[in-house]
Amino acid sequence: MLFPNLHLRNRSCFFVAFLILPRIRSAGAQVTQQELEPLLDGLEHPYNPGLSERVPLMTNDSVKVPLIDLQVFAPPSIGSKPEDNVRGCTFQLLRHSFGIDSLGTPVVAPYNPPSQAECGKVGDWAGISLNLTVYCIGTQYDRLGSIYLSHVEIWRTSSAEPTKTGTLWTTRVFQVKDVTHFSPLFSQQGDLMMDFGNIIDPGLLLDGVFNVTLTATFNPASPSRDAHDRLAADLIIPLSNLSPTSPNLFTIEDDTGATTNVNIPDDTREAYVEIFASGNSAEEFWYSNTPDEFLPLFPESTGLIGKGPFREVQLLIDGQFAGAVWPYGVIYTGGITPTNWRPLTSFGAYDSPTYWIDITPFLPQLLSKTTPHSMTLAVRGQGQNPSFNSNWFVSGSIHIRKGLSKTSGRMRRYHAPDLEISTTGGTLDDNETVWTRVDAYREFLVESELQTSEGTKVVTFKQDLQFINTARYADDGWLQWINQTSNGTTSSIHGSEGRLRDAFIYPLNIFSNYSNYLAQSGGYGSEVNQTYTRALQPPTDTYRSIHSIQHARGNVEMDDWPGLRHAIRGKGQTDQKFAYVDGRGQTYFRDLATKNDGWIHDTVWGSLREGNLPVPRSQLYGPDGGPGFR
Repeated sequence: MLFPNLHLRNRSCFFVAFLILPRIRSAGAQVTQQELEPLLDGLEHPYNPGLSERVPLMTNDSVKVPLIDLQVFAPPSIGSKPEDNVRGCTFQLLRHSFGIDSLGTPVVAPYNPPSQAECGKVGDWAGISLNLTVYCIGTQYDRLGSIYLSHVEIWRTSSAEPTKTGTLWTTRVFQVKDVTHFSPLFSQQGDLMMDFGNIIDPGLLLDGVFNVTLTATFNPASPSRDAHDRLAADLIIPLSNLSPTSPNLFTIEDDTGATTNVNIPDDTREAYVEIFASGNSAEEFWYSNTPDEFLPLFPESTGLIGKGPFREVQLLIDGQFAGAVWPYGVIYTGGITPTNWRPLTSFGAYDSPTYWIDITPFLPQLLSKTTPHSMTLAVRGQGQNPSFNSNWFVSGSIHIRKGLSKTSGRMRRYHAPDLEISTTGGTLDDNETVWTRVDAYREFLVESELQTSEGTKVVTFKQDLQFINTARYADDGWLQWINQTSNGTTSSIHGSEGRLRDAFIYPLNIFSNYSNYLAQSGGYGSEVNQTYTRALQPPTDTYRSIHSIQHARGNVEMDDWPGLRHAIRGKGQTDQKFAYVDGRGQTYFRDLATKNDGWIHDTVWGSLREGNLPVPRSQLYGPDGGPGFR
């Protein structure tokens, strides 16, 4: 995520206080009131945390207090009940410092399933969770990190932009990332790989080393473990570059995409693909990119990026469209305005969302011959040759459930009309203001009749997705307003049973001000409003719903060095409300705010509260926050 042309890297940023929703073309293409109600109800009944305390905390303070930096998340909801008295086991998977020469050089360590009795029987765990703790002192950009087991990506994360007194980003608990659905991988020997491509360069004043500790906690099965805790697949196949020494994700730079050739066992009765996708470099802020036809209206010095704001990640099976992902716009800690995300990051920065596609209806095709079939992950934008800028980091995995006999069948319906997309725009106020609008709609349906060891059933997979992005530009593009919403539903039904439902809505509003960027001692600022609302029934885990609302604003002042310029001071503040409810009846709610590099308040409640407590009172400031970045 290093992007040295800072005025290009942060071309999206102060806030417009209105929300534009796309047309709803299908009643099923939205999060239902029944799904949303328990999230909103929980937020209305907060827990009282007591009084706050203030301590000194600043980037050059004589009190060397590491800044606790975090992304809000709900701790894993393990299937064992407290009365079972099942403690589990925790052990270290790797410890490594990512410093000089770590760019493109991941650390690889052998993995062996835990053999201790307290860990439980291998492969029969109630839950597996990973805890990643990173400590860094110095100056550094945000960096993308990824963790793989047997060439399958299991966690995509990133880094804080650290301070001179030290930045500690960790949730301070033993259970952070639930990876239970990767149990087949953890049940066998393999290679564990972690990539954290860091750069140490005195010429760029980059000296921060990432000191990483990764641990795993295994919770054994217990008498209370319900059937929905046994949803992990029987086999997982990587969709990656399979390199033993390089990061296993694909770097996609053109419309060709990246292909993995796979063989699907003939006794497969269900198959699903999980996908990771992140825009990088000129694609990091793809949602703020300008449609190509309007770029000539702006001077090149403004640094606007083309190819438009719409992006779709496609899955192709033997070249045939099999489903799409419309990704959530994760904003990393250096994104838009870095002071917005210190010390509270935007949602997804340390735990990128993943997306599911049900390929079970394609089994008649995938099992019709014994030769390998191609699985292609491709990215589509709005430009030409290629349709997007460089580049996207994409990987995936196939999760397979096996039957007791060979599977056969036939595809009954395949409805895959072309993506509907339109771009409009023009000028206002005697050409002083430019406006653009992009609308997109995708529908897809595939249905097959399968004969498996469980009998004959009809399997249907469908998608209904909508998107709208409006932009307004002033001052030759140095002022920019972005208002975007993508929403929709992905679902599959096997016989009479629902296997996958993913209903989401992602509103994003950004105002950016770069009018003073080129001044001798210039600066820039932004205001961001972002919501992540998603009701997800994944095929390999229990139902969960999340409602996260964040509002952030900040500014940065720069020095007057010729050439390479540096941020010398800044202000920023972020507040967030977060709600989580899952199918096990577990809940997690959080209301928190930061200002000027300091925590203002942090309130946590719900049944999972003890798994992820609020920041210590010793880190809390008063309502005016900390001293800001210096």
